[in-house]
Amino acid sequence: MIHEGDPVEPMRDPRAALNHIMEALVFSYRYDLEERTFVLVTEFPLKSPGSVREFAAFVFATVDFERLAGDLAPYQRFHEAYSGVGPGGMVVQDVQQRDIGPDRHRLELWFGDNFGGVAVVYGQLRGFTRGSTAEQVGPRQWVYRDSRTKERFDLDFPFPSLVGPAT
Repeated sequence: MIHEGDPVEPMRDPRAALNHIMEALVFSYRYDLEERTFVLVTEFPLKSPGSVREFAAFVFATVDFERLAGDLAPYQRFHEAYSGVGPGGMVVQDVQQRDIGPDRHRLELWFGDNFGGVAVVYGQLRGFTRGSTAEQVGPRQWVYRDSRTKERFDLDFPFPSLVGPAT
């Protein structure tokens, strides 16, 4: 979870912010069955002042998770977790939201016919953003820093306290 002192900004309305992630690059998602949480990390098109690239983390609680299978077999290995480390990756191609009961909501994210998507039914949602600056240090190498604190971070894991590299 987000820790005190992490360089992130809380979202005022994360449910509304989900409508802005169409065509956003997906860095990772992770479902934790034991905790009943789902974390989605994407690019975010609405940039904070001084940011050249904005990131968003959505943290869903009291979650029921469903993997919506695509048609390409190699992508079926990504069930409860996905991490798009390196070039390429997938983008959000469709976002569907609806209320399904008192304090229960359903979100469906579609990442394309090959990958498929995910659906989560949830009770609570928190969202965070992180702005960045970037400096090119080699032909295909960039150093990303938090736009407020100037702290360096890994592009593939902009919210390391939520979703970090596999250990």
